[in-house]
Amino acid sequence: MGISTQIASTVYDQLPYGLVVVDERGSVLSANPAAIEMAWRSADGQPPTACHEMFACRVQGGPCHQSCLAQRAAQNGMSLPEIRIDTRPGSPVSAVWLTTTPLGLGSGVLMHLRPGDARDRRRRSEPHWIKGPELTIKALGRIRVDSREGPLGGNWLQQRPGQILKYLICERDRVVQAEEIAEALWPFSGRAALSSVRHFIHALRDKLEPGRLPRAPSPFVVTVRGGYAINRRSVRIDADTFTEAARGGLDAAERGEDGVAAELLELAMSLYRGDLLEDEPYAEWAMAERDRLRELATNSVRTLARLALARSDRDAAVKQLGRLAEFEPFDSDVHRELLRVLLAAGRRSEARRRYSTFRARLAKEFETEPGFTLADLMAH
Repeated sequence: MGISTQIASTVYDQLPYGLVVVDERGSVLSANPAAIEMAWRSADGQPPTACHEMFACRVQGGPCHQSCLAQRAAQNGMSLPEIRIDTRPGSPVSAVWLTTTPLGLGSGVLMHLRPGDARDRRRRSEPHWIKGPELTIKALGRIRVDSREGPLGGNWLQQRPGQILKYLICERDRVVQAEEIAEALWPFSGRAALSSVRHFIHALRDKLEPGRLPRAPSPFVVTVRGGYAINRRSVRIDADTFTEAARGGLDAAERGEDGVAAELLELAMSLYRGDLLEDEPYAEWAMAERDRLRELATNSVRTLARLALARSDRDAAVKQLGRLAEFEPFDSDVHRELLRVLLAAGRRSEARRRYSTFRARLAKEFETEPGFTLADLMAH
């Protein structure tokens, strides 16, 4: 071990302030003795596996309610201002002053902790990253755009500036060129559409940032290598939050972590207000992303139904299977399972109504029968 490594190790072990290294998801990688002594331990006295297990930071209105500090620091690539965070009841200190710094190169995030006091009258730091994103877009269902000052609604959302915003939402994982936007939105306009794209990008920025100074860079719709993109650091889109929760829940279900899976999948489905951009039902450029999110929602509800059946919770199973039947209106297996659970729960009238509706739908669309009767299900 070199002398510099020995010094670093000694400082880490003997520093009177807490040092904790977490990954970008907040999972604990390392904690020095001062951090453990100060508060870095769970209710049973064991070192926690995630930073939120130490702090009372996930409560409504708390400093980390909008998003995890570790994720913020990693995404921004810079240290976040010091903030006071209250610890959990029973901790040796009632609060800590916390600074979060990304280590770079995928090495995680360093948290520096100083003892604090929850009764401290000093006002908590409230930099922009605690207040949450500057722009929030709800794209699941009919689009809604909110800034810190309030909703940014109006007819413009159905006009060309709004169409460009919706297209950028569908292509939010990449930079799109003006030619692509023109071809997607106005395919028969020719070269003249390119100048229109630039004009309506400017109009879009004015709608999203009413007080922006002339020629000032946009924090929301950025220009990159001659193309345009949504700035994911300052814009929150519900489809992203939904995707993260749904994928996390499905992964947890595969690992057999049923409780975590159910919690994450319920969160995901609470965000799914409807299919992506329902106010653009015939837009071909929205269909691929709309179908991807709908499939993810369908798999989420299917898994929630399976988990409910596994724990013999008939009411929850009926709820989830009912939602699944809405996603899969012609799937006989889904409707058969829903009707079976309804009959087992003694809800025969509801089962009869649902069966009649399903049978009529199949007859109208495909001129076919369900392939089973209520009597068949009751016999089993």
